[in-house]
Amino acid sequence: MTNFKKLLLAGTASLGLIAGPALAADMDAPAGGAADTQMEGAVELSPAADAETTLQALGYTDIEPVEAEGDASEDGVQRFNATNIDGDRVTVEFDANTATVIGEEPAY
Repeated sequence: MTNFKKLLLAGTASLGLIAGPALAADMDAPAGGAADTQMEGAVELSPAADAETTLQALGYTDIEPVEAEGDASEDGVQRFNATNIDGDRVTVEFDANTATVIGEEPAY
């Protein structure tokens, strides 16, 4: 056996010893891959709770859901009465599909 073949064989064996535990750990992962893996400490929330949590993160307080009117609920638009960061009472339109605030107007 030539020196090159011995070196190649030794390198392949070393790689197998190093990669073996890493590959075995991946086999214990749930089916579906990384897209289904939840980050440590993350919590799955319902869409309404998720919207309220997002609004709280944006500085809104005293958040109260408003009944959907017309096609708003079908389009994923949610409305909330809340107090904004300036202390004004407002009605907030929230797009549940993109998790963003669409608009804000004074609450009546």
